[in-house]
Amino acid sequence: MSDTWDERRKALEEKYFADADREAIAKLAEGRKDGLRKSPITGEDMEQVTLMGVVIDRCKTSGGIWLDAGELEQLIGAAKGESAEEKKPWLSEFFQLLSGMNKAA
Repeated sequence: MSDTWDERRKALEEKYFADADREAIAKLAEGRKDGLRKSPITGEDMEQVTLMGVVIDRCKTSGGIWLDAGELEQLIGAAKGESAEEKKPWLSEFFQLLSGMNKAA
């Protein structure tokens, strides 16, 4: 008899997580309809800023950033290709962007 209850519990648990996944995917899809990503922190539209030729999303309110797949690698690759005389260190520019001091567009 306990096997039946265990199976029932597992089925309900799987249904719960499947429903939660569907809701999360729908919410993510809805947030990108206008082309702007919603901040996971505030729920507001994020601004798109360019850092070393890579477009990243930044929350105007919290300063949080979102890197899409491969963007961190692109930033690191761009940083390796720069000469020190040409531009300030990429990490310094990155932190200035995060703090809102550098408003590149």
